[in-house]
Amino acid sequence: MVTIAILARAGAAGGDRPARRESVPNRLSLRVPPGWHVLHGWLSDVIDPAPRLAVASFPARLSHDTCSCGFPNVVNFPHGGAFIFVWEYLRPLSHRALARVPGLPARFRLASGRSVRRTCDGSSDTFGFKDAGGVFQVEVYLGPRAGRARRADVIAMLDSLRVAAGT
Repeated sequence: MVTIAILARAGAAGGDRPARRESVPNRLSLRVPPGWHVLHGWLSDVIDPAPRLAVASFPARLSHDTCSCGFPNVVNFPHGGAFIFVWEYLRPLSHRALARVPGLPARFRLASGRSVRRTCDGSSDTFGFKDAGGVFQVEVYLGPRAGRARRADVIAMLDSLRVAAGT
């Protein structure tokens, strides 16, 4: 039996409430704006790369039927919504492959309005980076009506992403 992810509600949306720093298992943390949701529990059947973090601007529900690529199917993705998903590669990369992976950027940039890649949940921006001994991939999905404020929230969260040293 597959368990649907349980959401940690960030509180009322809007207002002057500051973002809170959210630590999730697997050594990741980021600042989550009020009204955003961190998903806990089952995220994907894929084990490598391992799903490490999922954050949504809405109370996301995941289908137990993942996409063919292993990415979770978000059941109720709103037109103005955003969904961030982080994977960590567990198998060591060759020295040559690892040398080509950039470090964690100081500032993330989203593609301006056109898709970088398409999966079952739509257009996404994909970022790869290495930090604290790990190699990570970030997927950002934006609904077709996600405005500047939503995009700014996504960039602020990605810019706040931190990886603790490996165990």
